[in-house]
Amino acid sequence: MSGRRLTRGERRERILAAATEVFAEAGYEGATLREVARRAQITTPVLYDHFTAKADLYSTLLDREIAALIEGWSAPDEAMAPFDLLYSRVMAIYAWIEANELGWRMIFGESPRTPELAEVHARGQQRATAQLAGLLARVPDLRLTANLQRERADEVLAEAAKSALNAIATWWWRNRDVPREEVVALTVDLLWRGLGQITDQRKDRQ
Repeated sequence: MSGRRLTRGERRERILAAATEVFAEAGYEGATLREVARRAQITTPVLYDHFTAKADLYSTLLDREIAALIEGWSAPDEAMAPFDLLYSRVMAIYAWIEANELGWRMIFGESPRTPELAEVHARGQQRATAQLAGLLARVPDLRLTANLQRERADEVLAEAAKSALNAIATWWWRNRDVPREEVVALTVDLLWRGLGQITDQRKDRQ
């Protein structure tokens, strides 16, 4: 080792990396800042110099994981048929979830236990709705019977789709023997039954 003194930013990243391991292994309740400090090879007082409490550290990681998940399902630039757009984004979401143990556990496997964590979750849910609404906005000429402006309709449909995705991801956390491909297929089946009707582009996948 060179013995070079870490910068504040480097030390913070080391703490976050250690916390990622500890929270993924033990969950929020089981994790301790003492263990995070030990793995980061720092003292507990140094850790408190960066994060005031366990909730502060956890909320920082939670915010990161939510941002990464939402970024992961951003739509590609090229034009896609509605079914292909839906399938590719659902696949991207669940691929990210499967590859990110901590994010999966934090976002879908555990419920917020403090007001600070609940606020981070709420912000993430709002961002997810906006992202899904943006995807729906790329589908032209929805055949709606509701007398709503298109932007508001996209928001409502996005909220419904997000609720389904949240519920299935939470269920998958408890039933991890089910292959990702099957979870994706079931999710797309569920969502496309409704979206296919209002886009007039139903696709028989049997």
